[in-house]
Amino acid sequence: MRVLRYALIGAAFLLSGCTASALHDLAPPSADKPSSKAPGNIAAAPKAVDGKPDFGLTPNPAIPITLNTPTIDPKHAYSLPELIDMAQMANPVTRAAWQRARQAAIAVGATEATYLPIITADVVAGFEQTSATAPGLNLIPIPIPAGTLTTTGTQVVPSLTVKWLLFDFGQREAMRDAANHLSYGANVTFNGTHQKLIFDVSNAFFILTAARVQLKIAQGTLANSRLVLEAAEARMGRGLATTMEAATAKQQVAQARFNLTQSQGHERSSYMGLLEAIGITPTTEINIQDISSRVLPKAVPADLDRLIATSLQRRPDVQAAFAKLQADRSGIAAARAEFMPKIAIAGNINRNIGTLSTEDSRFDLRTRLNVNQPNANLVVGITMPIFDGGLRDARLQGAVAQAAASEQEMAQLQNTAAREIVTAYDMLRTSLAGHGAASELTSSAQTAYNAALDYYKQGLGTITDVSIAQTALLQAKFAKATAYSDSLVAAATLAFATGTLTNRNGPGRF
Repeated sequence: MRVLRYALIGAAFLLSGCTASALHDLAPPSADKPSSKAPGNIAAAPKAVDGKPDFGLTPNPAIPITLNTPTIDPKHAYSLPELIDMAQMANPVTRAAWQRARQAAIAVGATEATYLPIITADVVAGFEQTSATAPGLNLIPIPIPAGTLTTTGTQVVPSLTVKWLLFDFGQREAMRDAANHLSYGANVTFNGTHQKLIFDVSNAFFILTAARVQLKIAQGTLANSRLVLEAAEARMGRGLATTMEAATAKQQVAQARFNLTQSQGHERSSYMGLLEAIGITPTTEINIQDISSRVLPKAVPADLDRLIATSLQRRPDVQAAFAKLQADRSGIAAARAEFMPKIAIAGNINRNIGTLSTEDSRFDLRTRLNVNQPNANLVVGITMPIFDGGLRDARLQGAVAQAAASEQEMAQLQNTAAREIVTAYDMLRTSLAGHGAASELTSSAQTAYNAALDYYKQGLGTITDVSIAQTALLQAKFAKATAYSDSLVAAATLAFATGTLTNRNGPGRF
C-alpha cells in the first residue's frame, strides 16, 4: 500500500508539471504580448514594429483555399437567371443546407434501427496463473514437507449475443415521429436556403442596376456641365458673359466630376456585393446584363389579408417552425413513455475453449484438463422504473416547456413574417407611385433644362437659371432611378416574403 501511495503522489506531481509546462509553452506570455507559436506548435520569431508587439499571424499552409472561380465567358452578358444558376452551384450555403438535410434523414434511419434486434459478437481470451502454499503432511514412515500448488489456465470464449426490445409503450415511435418532423423541417429549410439565395442575388443584381443607372446619370451630368462651360466661354469671347459666370460653370464641371467619381465607387461596390451574393471570388470579371429599361409591375395584389394567410402556410421558415413544434410534441410522448415498463428478450450462444493445468510441488505431480463446452441461454426481461429522484418527471416537464416555447416562437415568427409581407407590399406600392411621379418630373425637368441652356446660349438667360435647371434635372433623374430600383427590390422582397421566389425565373415575373 505504501508503494502504491508513493506512486500516486509521483503521478500527481508529474501531471501538474505537464500542465505547467503546457501553460508556459503554448499560451501567450501575458495579456499584452502576442503568442509566439506558429501552426503545428512550431516556434515563430517574435515580431515587433517600432519596439511595439505585433499581433500578426503566420500563414497556415494547411488551411485549404475554397474560393470559387467559375468559368466565365467574357463576351457574354449574364442575365439574372444565369447568375442565380451560378449561385446555386457555387455558393457553399446550399451545400451546407443539403448536408444538414441529409444528417436529419440519417437520424430518422437511426430511430428506425431501434425496432430491430442488436446482435453482437464477442471473443474473450485470457491467461491466468495462481499459486498457493500447500501444507505438509506428517505421514509415516515418510513425512511430506509443505509445498506450492500452482494452477495455470488459458481460455477463449467466443459468443454471440442478441438483445431485442419488444415493447416500450410508444417511446421509440415518438422518437421516430420527432426525427421525421425534424427531417421535414431540414428539407424545407434547404428549399428556403435556395429561396434566400435567389433573393440575395436578385437584390444585389437590382442594386447594381440602380448604381449603373446612377453612373450613367453622373456621366450625362458631366457632359451637360461641359456644354454649359463651353457656352459660358463662348459668351465671354463675345463679351456677353462675366468671369463669374465662367467660374460658376467650371465649378459645376468640377462638382460633376466629383459626383461621377462617387458614382463609380458605388457601382464597383455594388458589383462586389453581387459577386459575394453569388458566392464566387471577388476578383472575377463578369459582364452583367443591363435591365434598366425593364418594365415595372403595373400593380400590387389587391387582397392583402388573403395574401398573408396563404403566404404564412407556404413560407419555409414557418413550415420548419411548425415541424419543430411537432417534433417537440413527440418529445413529450417519448418522455411520458419513460414512466412505463419495457419488455425485452436477450439470448447468448458461446463456447468455452481452454486448458487448465495444476502442478503440486510436494508430489512432483502435474495434471492437465482440456475444456470445449458450448453454452446457450434465452431470457425475457421486464424493466419497471420505480424511483429515480424525479429525473423522469424533470425530463417530462422540460419537454412540455420546450413544446410550449416552440409554439410561442412559431406565433412570433408568423407575426414577423406578416409584418415583412405588409412592409414589402407598402414599399412596392409606394415605389411604383414614386416612379410614375419621378418619370413625369424628369420629363418636365429635361424640358426646362433644355430651354434654360438654349436661352443662355442665345444671351436671353443667366448662368443661374441653367444651374437651377441642371440641379433640378439631376435630382429628378436620381429620384426616378432610385424609385425604379426600389420597385424592383420591393417586388423581389414581396415575392420572397410570400414564399413565391422559388426558381431562377422568379425575379423575371415582376
